[in-house]
Amino acid sequence: MDEAFVTWIYDFSEAGWVDALMIFFSSWGYKAMIGLFFLLALLKTTRKLGLAAIAASLVGLVISRTMRWIVPRERPFVALEEVTPLIEKEASASFPSEQALFVGILIALLWMIGSSLRWAGVLVGLVILVSRVYLGHHYVSDVLMGAVLGGFLFVTIYKWFSIQQSFPVEKEKSLTS
Repeated sequence: MDEAFVTWIYDFSEAGWVDALMIFFSSWGYKAMIGLFFLLALLKTTRKLGLAAIAASLVGLVISRTMRWIVPRERPFVALEEVTPLIEKEASASFPSEQALFVGILIALLWMIGSSLRWAGVLVGLVILVSRVYLGHHYVSDVLMGAVLGGFLFVTIYKWFSIQQSFPVEKEKSLTS
């Protein structure tokens, strides 16, 4: 089923403007998200969100790399002879998609804060997810698993940060008092 979805989405790659759009979102989307996470961490009012997004990214990358080592799934352009990648990529393992991990974090972040931008974030995120399949780099299950993993990690880490801050911290008494 995964192969059928890849082939179906890849078949749209005959329109030059669609190719350019997908290459743009695939190449720059995740970089913009990482930049946003760091920007949020720098601003005092959004620091906890930014730090949770960065922590979720780091934990997610460790989990993703471990999963790729345990289950080294070939990329579609390696496994399917009818798929040629629109952007050159090494033939490394594809499951789960690390760019989709960042998309999942972004969507969860926007959803949790109730931002008016959440639907725009979902739309941009979906375009990035589709672009990874469109370029022949991932299967649909790769991007879905990456996005779910990212969203789950962000929500879990953000809630953990919130719990840690809700406990009162006792100040150490100095020896001179």
